[in-house]
Amino acid sequence: MKLLFWKTLFDFSKPERVFDAVLRSSFINLLARGFGYLKNLAIAIFLGFSYQTDAFFMALSLLGVFMIFVDVFDSIGVPNLVSARLKSQEEFEKLAGLLLTFTTILACSLALLAIVFFPVLLKVPFGFKKEAIYYTKESYLLLLPYLFFSFFFHHFGAILRSLRRFTVYFIGEFIFSFLSFVCIIIGLYFFRDYRVLPISFSLSQFLATLYMVYMAREHIKFRFYMDENVRLLLKHFFYLTGIYGVFHLYILVDRAFGSLLGEKGVSALTYGLLLAHAPKGVIKFEHIAITSLSEVGGALYKLNFYIKKLLLISTAFTFFFVLFSDLLVDLFFGHGAFTKTDVHLTATATRFYALSLPFAFLWPVLYRVFQIQNRLKPIFLVAILGVLANAMFNYLFVVKLGLGIIGICLGTFLAYLVICLVSYIIIWKFKNG
Repeated sequence: MKLLFWKTLFDFSKPERVFDAVLRSSFINLLARGFGYLKNLAIAIFLGFSYQTDAFFMALSLLGVFMIFVDVFDSIGVPNLVSARLKSQEEFEKLAGLLLTFTTILACSLALLAIVFFPVLLKVPFGFKKEAIYYTKESYLLLLPYLFFSFFFHHFGAILRSLRRFTVYFIGEFIFSFLSFVCIIIGLYFFRDYRVLPISFSLSQFLATLYMVYMAREHIKFRFYMDENVRLLLKHFFYLTGIYGVFHLYILVDRAFGSLLGEKGVSALTYGLLLAHAPKGVIKFEHIAITSLSEVGGALYKLNFYIKKLLLISTAFTFFFVLFSDLLVDLFFGHGAFTKTDVHLTATATRFYALSLPFAFLWPVLYRVFQIQNRLKPIFLVAILGVLANAMFNYLFVVKLGLGIIGICLGTFLAYLVICLVSYIIIWKFKNG
């Protein structure tokens, strides 16, 4: 019996039971997050903060504009593939082929657009000096393969998850996390060159994508057709772009204004956000809540129940980060080339980014209610409002009031507050109107 259990637990070639998948994925996720932390620790120890790290993180956020489409395509792929598989294997293969065609078109066209609009995007960090702009150019170009292969990584990941081969997908994520850590630590140890960072990301994404393609190789078939379901899928794709873009665009706006803060500003914001919002990445409450919300059609009473739970959990984390941010940053990153100034700036960013944590927890739950109720247009407009609000608050606090890192974090806090309040009011009006 024990032999059968272990044989089943490590057999990744067949559809998995949820219990087995939870056991495997939890362990693999823990390892991946561990190497993710070690990767950031390696950057802190070997490089510290400088215009070079600012440039690398800025380049990542510029490419984040295009990574929005990766997230959206990933999110609509799985449910549609599952529905197709439940109808018949033929329908599944047909849709999988269509999505591969769309993925290829999207990857090629957006990679091309990323090159064409490169000069325009370089104007986003309007506060950078020439030196920082030069480093941003190099990082951006070296990260283009990372962007391109991400589309295929998530496409085949969606295929595998829709077939209940969850562990294979999480192994792919682990491969990226582990290889990027190994490449960064070896590269920085020998060269101490910031270009190690984008090269490591691109190389690791390429190798992780190769693994995913191999594991789903029987589904490498191109199809193209157009029917009512495909038109609906494309419509959802358009609206979800705005919804899923909030996080990426908030980061881009923050780093754009962060470029005004001088050397180390963008890097401190990056690490501060990473630490302050770490609980959200670990708990992923929205993935837990969506099932029961779906069962009751996104009912207001169930949403209120989860809002109370979320506010209780996230507020506790907020107080923790506000009180202990200096200690945490010094403990996790305060080693090697990471100076006392780096610690102070990152701790400040962590403390004030933590204020937005309750609403960062709440936003994914709110927009999933709109998805459940198939009301994507209103939440799309709310998402656009949030991005504009973030830019406006950042301008007020950073340019007009000169609050620096604190002002950028407060702008994010108020922008999240706006979209959460407006979203809840719309849901409440739908219920009572």
